[in-house]
Amino acid sequence: MKRVLYLYTFLLLICLKGVECLTNLQISTVGHAVLGLSDLELRCSYNPETGDDIYSIDISAELNGQYRTIVAFYPENRRKDGTLRMDGNYLNGRVTMNNPNQSSNVAVLIFNQTECIDETMYKCRVTYDSNIGTQIQESNATAIYVEGSPTFPDSVPSYIPLAGIEEGMSVVFTCTGNVGKPMGKFRWIVYRRNANGISIQESLYDNVTTTGLEMPGTCTFNGTSQLTLQVESLDNNAVVRCQVVYQDVPQGNLYKQTNMINVYYSVRNVTVTKSHLHDTFGPGRTTLTCTSDGNPAVRNEDYKWYKMSQQYTVIGTGSQLITNATVGESDVYICVAQNSYNGKTFSSNSSIQIKI
Repeated sequence: MKRVLYLYTFLLLICLKGVECLTNLQISTVGHAVLGLSDLELRCSYNPETGDDIYSIDISAELNGQYRTIVAFYPENRRKDGTLRMDGNYLNGRVTMNNPNQSSNVAVLIFNQTECIDETMYKCRVTYDSNIGTQIQESNATAIYVEGSPTFPDSVPSYIPLAGIEEGMSVVFTCTGNVGKPMGKFRWIVYRRNANGISIQESLYDNVTTTGLEMPGTCTFNGTSQLTLQVESLDNNAVVRCQVVYQDVPQGNLYKQTNMINVYYSVRNVTVTKSHLHDTFGPGRTTLTCTSDGNPAVRNEDYKWYKMSQQYTVIGTGSQLITNATVGESDVYICVAQNSYNGKTFSSNSSIQIKI
């Protein structure tokens, strides 16, 4: 064994000192290494000197920290097919080997199916007889980098707190899943919607950090991203989407999104309207209507009516007040609306003057 190593080292040194050797010996890749079906080629090319008799062209791969011969090719005059070496048996059934020929001094290893193990360093070695005896020449190394495609996020984004969300709270949304390799990321889109589910505003959060953990055997990264939102009343019914971005391109259909999120907020925008448009009414029936905004919505029984002249006496409940006014009963009518959530009660009011 020591003698073989000594001879190999000696022959390499001879080439380094300027004795005629193969020229342009190099190993290169053609195509794209993507996990699964592949169009990747590993090519070993060389230019022999006149009189050189090529014996074999070997490709070695760095496996477990050492270069090991995985494939042997032969020139046409050897009448031997390219073969997998013992250390290359993991390639069985998924590669094609094309020997060099008279018109092309290129040995080609075609990967029909690429696996994660193929991501490593490769060298090409040519053994040949020249006018000074048997020589071995080795190329510089080249690398194969196997890419993995991303998939859908694992599930719809989770969020904390899950219930009882109210305006002003910070809500943390989390998204996980395969973001591919090279490692992609998640971006976030918040769609504010009205009560009918129609989108009224879209906000993009494109710079939220995605952390990744490479998953053995999959050639991909499992990514995790968290978006923190301080929610407002306008976020009630919003939908939060987590979408994969791979190689700087948003992957249109690779997303998951929440259902519409319920955000509690206090009653506001209380308004009182009257059934007549005139400022002054004659005696008789008058209808006042009270409306408001809030979540939860104000229940009908949580509208209370008062008169300014009787501030502490409820004169009616419900969103509408029908009154039969008589001459001299001009007054300011007040509607008080209230809603409750998370153990708290909120109220707001509005008034209107009725002149009789």
